[in-house]
Amino acid sequence: QTIPDLSDDVRHACVEMCQAFHSDARRLAFRFQAELKRIYYSTPTSFLELIQTFKQLLADKRQTISSLKSKYEVGLEKLTT
Repeated sequence: QTIPDLSDDVRHACVEMCQAFHSDARRLAFRFQAELKRIYYSTPTSFLELIQTFKQLLADKRQTISSLKSKYEVGLEKLTT
């Protein structure tokens, strides 16, 4: 699924960011295993969860901004009348 109102440049940057997070997590998992003798699995499912978390965070922030914008516009309208 695509995220509405997201330009191709921003979408591409987000994909690269999520790939970097996932790759870094895998690298740190090897270090974690070497230093602490504990195994952490970085799976395709965890990558999909990262993307889902990003989409949810984006939706939440958009809702917050939309609400604040609406309050600002109502306040501005009250000031002009």
